[in-house]
Amino acid sequence: MDKLKIAHIGTGRRGAGTYLPLISKLTDDLELIAVCDPREDSVTEQGEKYSVPAYTNTEQMLETVKPDLCSIVITPSNNHIPGLLCSEHGVSYCTETPIDTDLGWADKMIASAQANGTKLEVNENYYRVPSERIKREMILAGVFGKVNAAYNDFRGHGYHGIGLIRSYVGFDNEPVQVYGFRKGYNVQEHVWRQGQPTRDTEDWQHAVIEFADGAVGIFNFSGLSYGSPLRGFNGSKFYAERGMCFRDEAVILNETADAQRAINISRRTNTVNGYETLAALVADTDPEVVWENPLQNYPLSDGEITVASELMSLVNAVRNDTEPEYGAYNGRKDREIDVAMARSWSNNGAPVSFPFEYEER
Repeated sequence: MDKLKIAHIGTGRRGAGTYLPLISKLTDDLELIAVCDPREDSVTEQGEKYSVPAYTNTEQMLETVKPDLCSIVITPSNNHIPGLLCSEHGVSYCTETPIDTDLGWADKMIASAQANGTKLEVNENYYRVPSERIKREMILAGVFGKVNAAYNDFRGHGYHGIGLIRSYVGFDNEPVQVYGFRKGYNVQEHVWRQGQPTRDTEDWQHAVIEFADGAVGIFNFSGLSYGSPLRGFNGSKFYAERGMCFRDEAVILNETADAQRAINISRRTNTVNGYETLAALVADTDPEVVWENPLQNYPLSDGEITVASELMSLVNAVRNDTEPEYGAYNGRKDREIDVAMARSWSNNGAPVSFPFEYEER
């Protein structure tokens, strides 16, 4: 099938360090035709690196090179600016998380995409990690039964952690209300991140999310999560009718329901251009549950698979005129719960029910 022409918007650390190198690897599916960023030095450097024209004006780029799709990796509060321009020019696009920090702008982005017949994908990557994919496949296969409680302990802030919780309890499982709580603590002074001032305090965010089917999500996040040696472990877990999963270790009841049985997950690999890449993850359930890597013909690491699958979700949606895998609805729902948590903890833990009012744009 013909390659799709992609333009990339945002040549900062993540755009230049993660997305552009991956786009350049997906050569069977994507052709990079332009880069765009208001910072002339940065965008010129990336344009020269990938031998494509560099633009500092999004609208000019869209009208000149006419891409099939765009990837947007910029300051999230500005996602709506190039996003709306893309839809108005008939170009589908994906945004680095969140869809936008402002729910009103998120709704405008969704409405514009629908009005113009374009696709909008949100690049939620924690849910797409291969080890999370096989958990999701087992849940969908009914291995654990109904998930009653799902926890995220600072494996991703805000919408990232919420997305993982929702992947366990069900993406179609609507939130009913949220209770949020926030508290600060003193900790031993230490080097939080190399090159950053030392830290001797810690900010914690907690929330309980009630879902329509009775399931509960427990969200915990520490301000020391990213980089601090004081908080070297993080993870997620869920408890279900017939078993549970703690980080990447899962157990279910045995056949006679008098003992637990561990689920072992094995890796199948391919060698592509001399590089060993993941082909599938296989759970030794009965019947076995398999998650196959749709990008196994590319030489990608597990981390690269995660981000590349975001881009390919949009590619497949454009090619097949289908909805993206994660999509604007899930991206917006993650951010909506994130906003509700903040509202609750700023109001002494008072519950926030859904839907709630917010400023429309």
